[in-house]
Amino acid sequence: MSARWPRQILFGDIDAMFASAAVLADPSLAGKPVAVGGPPPRGTIAAASYAVRRFGVRSAMPTIQALRLCPQLVLVPPDRPLYTRLHRQLQEVTNRFFPETEWTSIDEFYADTTRLQTRHPDPRALGDALKGDILRMTGLTCTIALASGKTVAKIAADAHKPDGLALIEPGAEAAFLAPLPIRSLPGMGPKSTEAVERLGVRTIGDLLVPRFESALFRLLGTRLAAFRSLALGLDSDPVVADREAKSVSHKTTFDEDTNDPAVLEPIIHEFLETLTHDLRLEGLAAGSFTLKLKDSLFRITTRQRTFSRPLNYEPDMWPDIRLALAGLIQPQSQYRLVGLGLSDLVPAPEPLFDRRQRDAVAALDRLIERHGTGVVRLGALPHGEEGKRKPRRPAQD
Repeated sequence: MSARWPRQILFGDIDAMFASAAVLADPSLAGKPVAVGGPPPRGTIAAASYAVRRFGVRSAMPTIQALRLCPQLVLVPPDRPLYTRLHRQLQEVTNRFFPETEWTSIDEFYADTTRLQTRHPDPRALGDALKGDILRMTGLTCTIALASGKTVAKIAADAHKPDGLALIEPGAEAAFLAPLPIRSLPGMGPKSTEAVERLGVRTIGDLLVPRFESALFRLLGTRLAAFRSLALGLDSDPVVADREAKSVSHKTTFDEDTNDPAVLEPIIHEFLETLTHDLRLEGLAAGSFTLKLKDSLFRITTRQRTFSRPLNYEPDMWPDIRLALAGLIQPQSQYRLVGLGLSDLVPAPEPLFDRRQRDAVAALDRLIERHGTGVVRLGALPHGEEGKRKPRRPAQD
């Protein structure tokens, strides 16, 4: 029987979920260099299978560049209904195992399993059972890691993909992290990595070497203390389950911290496009929104606002959200996570649109289902005063 851990956090990451889902839908794609995304010249890669990653293809890469790297790439359009169905099946599994689960994206989740150790005294057996149930329910493989904190669990999972299971025992965190590349730390993106490597700091353990301390402080300032704590495996960030039944949200963590509105606004705007599309499919509208930012010191700030009336159409909602984001960003802070939630959901009042605009929105939703929000843009549809004019055809990039 394993010794009881003082704190135990489980992290799960579905292996290349979108690309794996494409193989589930079409088994003939198994083993082929599959990527999910929009077509060239303006499309981008949303997700890449492990077979295509060997060629250097990565998410967010322009599709035209991916095709140059891998001419035999098999490009598959996004299938949002399939992803939604799989996510609900995944939630059914995690709900059976855990009282609460924090989903940080459609394919990643955390659970605090500290109090479950009486029922599951062997963490490896718990991880194996969870992986087996996910595979049986969805056909998807996943990588599971257990550690004393969220950061170490996430790093351990990244280091054991795909279809891995990692256990970082209490007290072993710093030794596990020490030899890993410095870029493995959250918030240590390409620019920060390049800067610290010029100092000779190449691994996470190097952050703790005394001779680098003064140079690192000049470079990182107050961020150094947070990075060194993480390098020691010290992380008390709690698992926070989404308890609001009447809300929908998206959030993401950046590779490189930023406070640039030109970076943050498009990300929030894309979240809004996806969330409003989902609301319309469910016949719902949102009465309020919440913006969330987490800075490089892991401090969280939020801003909540109420719409003048329940809405589910992005152009009507974006001005309020954009204004709130501008007021939330602090020039002296760098941000590692951004999120948007829509809440106070109610059945969509009738009519939210006039007939012509309603037909245009319905046509747009059909295009989004086929191509995803990254390909089809809501901004081409009329709203406000423009809604009185004949709607233009929804634009497809």
